[in-house]
Amino acid sequence: MEHGRENDEVVIVTGGAKGIGLAYCLALGRAGYRVAVADIADPAQVVARINDAGGKAMPVQVDITDPGSTDRMAESVAAEWGRIDGLVNNAGYFSAIEKTSFDQLTVDEWNLVFDVNVRGTWLCCRSVFPYMRERGYGKIINTSSMTVPTAVPYFLHYVASKSAIVGLTRALAREVGPHGIAVNTISPCYVPHDPAYASRQDAEMGETIIRERCFQREMTEDDLVGTMLYLIGHGSDFVTGQNLYVNGGRAFT
Repeated sequence: MEHGRENDEVVIVTGGAKGIGLAYCLALGRAGYRVAVADIADPAQVVARINDAGGKAMPVQVDITDPGSTDRMAESVAAEWGRIDGLVNNAGYFSAIEKTSFDQLTVDEWNLVFDVNVRGTWLCCRSVFPYMRERGYGKIINTSSMTVPTAVPYFLHYVASKSAIVGLTRALAREVGPHGIAVNTISPCYVPHDPAYASRQDAEMGETIIRERCFQREMTEDDLVGTMLYLIGHGSDFVTGQNLYVNGGRAFT
């Protein structure tokens, strides 16, 4: 990934303070990108880790459901580094979701999941778009889920929100392609030690998922890093509107 180092390219990662987002930020820093670590929590510790290792990073506290906050995120990054080359929409809402029959879901529960997972993704894309359009180049990575192709029951609001991300990615790729901007999706499988899955620590479920994979082991955050670096880098400059499954062979496309 020499291009990140050569060109001082700037990438924003939402939900970058922990879990998969943390793994993304550290990998981007090692690859020579300037990394804006964006999170609703204070991302200062992650920024320090990247900078102490010789990388370049800046903290951004953001509420992705607030359009003013996402606009300020993009403005602050562009003001600091003069450009925005990539956006990784990693932030999402899952850890506090309870397993619930669809007819028992409340409107508030449904709206919260969609506000974070769909509206938040759209707002972040909208906020960085002017800076990418100005340069005639950009990479956006959205996050869906393996719960969509496997049609996991009792999480209808979550599965529907992540299905919406696939459609959002494809339609947005059509709109922004003429400006040289690529939009793709990564669909991770269950990562048992990621904080997003903290309330899903179910040994039996984990063992079932492992048995269904070609690679019969637990998935880690680092298993997603290579796909993210590919989609954010120039090796994928002619790839857009795609949804890449990273699941150890649990399901195929």
